[in-house]
Amino acid sequence: MDKTELIYRIQLAYPRIYQTCHTEHQLSTKNGVSISQRDATILAHLNLIDPMSQAQLARHLGITKSTMSEAIKYLMGSDLLEMEVATDKRSHLLRLTNHGRQVMSDSSVLEADKLTAVLAEMNDTEIEQAVAGLELLAQACFGLTTKEKDEK
Repeated sequence: MDKTELIYRIQLAYPRIYQTCHTEHQLSTKNGVSISQRDATILAHLNLIDPMSQAQLARHLGITKSTMSEAIKYLMGSDLLEMEVATDKRSHLLRLTNHGRQVMSDSSVLEADKLTAVLAEMNDTEIEQAVAGLELLAQACFGLTTKEKDEK
Protein backbone atom coordinates (compact mmCIF):
# COMPACT_ATOMS: atom_id res chain seq x y z
CA MET A 1 0.00 0.00 0.00
CA ASP A 2 1.59 3.26 -1.18
CA LYS A 3 0.80 5.88 1.50
CA THR A 4 1.76 8.72 -0.83
CA GLU A 5 -0.87 7.58 -3.32
CA LEU A 6 -3.48 7.20 -0.57
CA ILE A 7 -2.74 10.71 0.71
CA TYR A 8 -3.10 12.04 -2.83
CA ARG A 9 -6.46 10.28 -3.22
CA ILE A 10 -7.75 11.78 0.03
CA GLN A 11 -6.50 15.21 -1.02
CA LEU A 12 -8.42 14.83 -4.28
CA ALA A 13 -11.60 13.53 -2.66
CA TYR A 14 -12.02 15.93 0.24
CA PRO A 15 -12.27 19.19 -1.78
CA ARG A 16 -14.84 17.57 -4.07
CA ILE A 17 -17.00 16.60 -1.11
CA TYR A 18 -16.60 20.01 0.50
CA GLN A 19 -17.29 21.95 -2.71
CA THR A 20 -20.40 19.94 -3.53
CA CYS A 21 -21.94 19.74 -0.07
CA HIS A 22 -20.71 22.88 1.71
CA THR A 23 -23.19 25.52 2.70
CA GLU A 24 -22.70 28.93 4.17
CA HIS A 25 -22.51 28.26 7.89
CA GLN A 26 -25.64 29.42 9.65
CA LEU A 27 -25.22 30.14 13.33
CA SER A 28 -28.90 30.34 14.11
CA THR A 29 -30.97 27.27 13.39
CA LYS A 30 -34.42 26.46 12.15
CA ASN A 31 -35.23 25.26 15.67
CA GLY A 32 -35.07 28.73 17.19
CA VAL A 33 -31.79 28.14 19.04
CA SER A 34 -28.91 30.48 18.28
CA ILE A 35 -25.50 28.85 18.55
CA SER A 36 -21.97 30.10 18.00
CA GLN A 37 -19.35 28.49 15.79
CA ARG A 38 -17.76 27.05 18.96
CA ASP A 39 -21.10 25.57 20.04
CA ALA A 40 -21.64 24.06 16.57
CA THR A 41 -18.18 22.48 16.78
CA ILE A 42 -18.94 21.00 20.20
CA LEU A 43 -22.22 19.53 18.95
CA ALA A 44 -20.51 18.06 15.88
CA HIS A 45 -18.15 16.08 18.12
CA LEU A 46 -20.90 14.36 20.13
CA ASN A 47 -23.64 11.86 19.36
CA LEU A 48 -26.77 10.32 20.90
CA ILE A 49 -25.27 7.01 21.99
CA ASP A 50 -21.60 7.09 22.98
CA PRO A 51 -20.92 9.75 25.61
CA MET A 52 -17.63 11.65 25.70
CA SER A 53 -16.07 13.17 28.77
CA GLN A 54 -16.14 16.92 29.04
CA ALA A 55 -12.38 16.97 29.72
CA GLN A 56 -11.59 14.80 26.67
CA LEU A 57 -13.70 17.01 24.41
CA ALA A 58 -12.12 20.20 25.77
CA ARG A 59 -8.63 18.78 25.25
CA HIS A 60 -9.43 17.65 21.71
CA LEU A 61 -10.91 21.01 20.72
CA GLY A 62 -8.25 23.03 22.51
CA ILE A 63 -10.83 24.74 24.70
CA THR A 64 -10.06 25.59 28.33
CA LYS A 65 -12.09 23.79 30.98
CA SER A 66 -13.76 27.03 32.06
CA THR A 67 -14.73 27.94 28.48
CA MET A 68 -16.03 24.41 27.94
CA SER A 69 -18.07 24.57 31.16
CA GLU A 70 -19.65 27.85 30.04
CA ALA A 71 -20.54 26.37 26.64
CA ILE A 72 -21.91 23.18 28.20
CA LYS A 73 -24.18 25.19 30.53
CA TYR A 74 -25.64 27.05 27.56
CA LEU A 75 -26.07 23.93 25.43
CA MET A 76 -27.68 22.00 28.28
CA GLY A 77 -29.98 24.95 29.05
CA SER A 78 -31.03 24.88 25.39
CA ASP A 79 -31.79 21.13 25.66
CA LEU A 80 -29.05 20.26 23.17
CA LEU A 81 -26.87 18.17 25.49
CA GLU A 82 -27.30 15.93 28.46
CA MET A 83 -24.69 15.18 31.06
CA GLU A 84 -24.15 12.21 33.31
CA VAL A 85 -21.60 11.58 36.01
CA ALA A 86 -19.00 9.01 34.99
CA THR A 87 -18.45 5.87 37.03
CA ASP A 88 -15.39 7.43 38.68
CA LYS A 89 -17.70 10.26 39.89
CA ARG A 90 -15.05 12.88 39.02
CA SER A 91 -15.81 13.44 35.36
CA HIS A 92 -18.87 14.29 33.34
CA LEU A 93 -20.00 12.50 30.20
CA LEU A 94 -21.77 14.41 27.44
CA ARG A 95 -24.11 13.28 24.71
CA LEU A 96 -26.50 14.94 22.31
CA THR A 97 -30.22 15.05 22.92
CA ASN A 98 -32.55 14.47 19.97
CA HIS A 99 -32.98 18.24 19.76
CA GLY A 100 -29.19 18.63 19.84
CA ARG A 101 -28.86 16.22 16.94
CA GLN A 102 -31.29 18.29 14.88
CA VAL A 103 -29.53 21.56 15.72
CA MET A 104 -26.15 19.98 14.90
CA SER A 105 -27.47 18.85 11.53
CA ASP A 106 -29.00 22.28 10.83
CA SER A 107 -25.72 24.04 11.68
CA SER A 108 -23.41 21.64 9.84
CA VAL A 109 -21.18 23.00 7.08
CA LEU A 110 -22.38 20.04 5.01
CA GLU A 111 -25.92 20.65 3.81
CA ALA A 112 -28.31 17.74 4.33
CA ASP A 113 -30.16 18.28 1.03
CA LYS A 114 -26.91 18.22 -0.93
CA LEU A 115 -25.73 15.10 0.90
CA THR A 116 -29.08 13.46 0.14
CA ALA A 117 -28.58 14.20 -3.55
CA VAL A 118 -25.05 12.79 -3.45
CA LEU A 119 -26.21 9.60 -1.72
CA ALA A 120 -28.92 9.16 -4.37
CA GLU A 121 -26.08 8.68 -6.88
CA MET A 122 -24.85 5.61 -4.98
CA ASN A 123 -26.23 2.15 -4.22
CA ASP A 124 -26.71 0.92 -0.64
CA THR A 125 -23.38 -0.94 -0.52
CA GLU A 126 -21.46 2.09 -1.77
CA ILE A 127 -23.21 4.32 0.77
CA GLU A 128 -22.30 2.00 3.65
CA GLN A 129 -18.69 1.77 2.48
CA ALA A 130 -18.38 5.54 2.05
CA VAL A 131 -19.88 6.35 5.45
CA ALA A 132 -17.83 3.66 7.20
CA GLY A 133 -14.67 5.02 5.57
CA LEU A 134 -15.44 8.57 6.65
CA GLU A 135 -16.16 7.39 10.19
CA LEU A 136 -12.84 5.54 10.33
CA LEU A 137 -10.95 8.56 9.03
CA ALA A 138 -12.71 10.83 11.55
CA GLN A 139 -11.95 8.42 14.40
CA ALA A 140 -8.27 8.34 13.45
CA CYS A 141 -8.21 12.17 13.27
CA PHE A 142 -9.70 12.40 16.76
CA GLY A 143 -7.18 9.90 18.10
CA LEU A 144 -4.24 11.73 16.53
CA THR A 145 -5.36 15.13 17.80
CA THR A 146 -5.85 13.78 21.31
CA LYS A 147 -2.45 12.05 21.23
CA GLU A 148 -0.68 15.21 20.01
CA LYS A 149 -2.26 17.31 22.75
CA ASP A 150 -1.37 14.72 25.40
CA GLU A 151 2.28 14.87 24.28
CA LYS A 152 2.48 18.66 24.78
